[in-house]
Amino acid sequence: MPARNGAHALLTACVLLLAFGAALITAGTPAHAQAGAPGDLSEVTYPATDVTPATASCRPKVGRAGVFVGLTAPDQVLANARFRACAFNDLVRAHVGIVRDVFPWAGIELAPGFYDFSTTDKYVADAARHGMQVLPVLLMAPNFRSTAPSSSPKHGFYPPRNPNDMGAFAAVLAKRYGPGGDFWMQHPEIPDVPIRSWQVWNEPNLPVYWADGPSPERYAELLKATAAGLRSVDPGADLVTAGLPYSKDRRTMSPEQFLRGMYAAGAKDSFTTLAVHPYSDTVSRMVGALARMRRILNANGDNGVPIWVTEVGWATSGPPSVFTVKPRRQAQLIGSTVRTLARKRNSLGIKGVVIFTLRDSRPGPADHDYWGFHAGLFNLKGKAKPSLAALRQAARRVHG
Repeated sequence: MPARNGAHALLTACVLLLAFGAALITAGTPAHAQAGAPGDLSEVTYPATDVTPATASCRPKVGRAGVFVGLTAPDQVLANARFRACAFNDLVRAHVGIVRDVFPWAGIELAPGFYDFSTTDKYVADAARHGMQVLPVLLMAPNFRSTAPSSSPKHGFYPPRNPNDMGAFAAVLAKRYGPGGDFWMQHPEIPDVPIRSWQVWNEPNLPVYWADGPSPERYAELLKATAAGLRSVDPGADLVTAGLPYSKDRRTMSPEQFLRGMYAAGAKDSFTTLAVHPYSDTVSRMVGALARMRRILNANGDNGVPIWVTEVGWATSGPPSVFTVKPRRQAQLIGSTVRTLARKRNSLGIKGVVIFTLRDSRPGPADHDYWGFHAGLFNLKGKAKPSLAALRQAARRVHG
């Protein structure tokens, strides 16, 4: 989900999840919940799903890491059972306390009021077994709730027609995975690690993630509706804005302009954390971008709202780009990023940093290759790059 062509990897993932969901609904799987009208949680029930860990030689290692350092860990790159179990253990050893992934709305609400949680249940369970928190990204409205035209839609993601529908969807998720949620009640054998932070959409200042054209006003509406839905279930939920990246695309709205537009549209008090994706060729320029965003927060009376870098990373191969570097350089940049942002925790109000991404992946049939497919801490064969050791060393220092 980096700024340049960032939707390609996520589109591939969502297509896979949708195909899986379509197969499940056709087969009449019991791993679903049915509800009445959107927002009515009194009728929502959640049959227990099978979250038994896949057989693998790596037994879960439970971590007690801090939550400053996180990693984007897409479920689809964890599909191999052995890699999944061993990779989570590697993350525990690297002091990673949070894993971030998309919870695709269209892959969960397969039909109006019909929810399938089998994929997200397994992901949440595996993270909890390793003592790690999950930061879900709520994205991708189902066709029956989307503003996408029925014919000739643009490439990218469309917001929902009714923002309140996403609020209702978020409430359903919080009722399942939040404090005292049904998932934890159904699975007492799994350590209770409820989800408290929820990220609302991804990179809406990029045209590919807001296909109607970036609009801070409409995103503010979506943010406010989602906040209301989450707070109706968990009043203390952490509402994380979509990560705002920089891009050379002329159609992109700068993070600074977008954030000012959000405030002008009344978004204040609808989020508790601002997310930024400050991809840059140097750490110093990244810090400069975060300082600019901090000034806008403070100017609007949100001095106490922290900034969370929910994506940043560099590739080690693939097409040439400003973000493509040698493996050793990737390691240096990741280590320096973690240490530098930790030093800036107080002055810039930095909540944490989520590195992009766990493992390299291949472009899908409809994708063209770009650097984001090659930004993993592991290569395609599942072998760790030097950046994993650099992350481990930096995170150990940060978390004491």
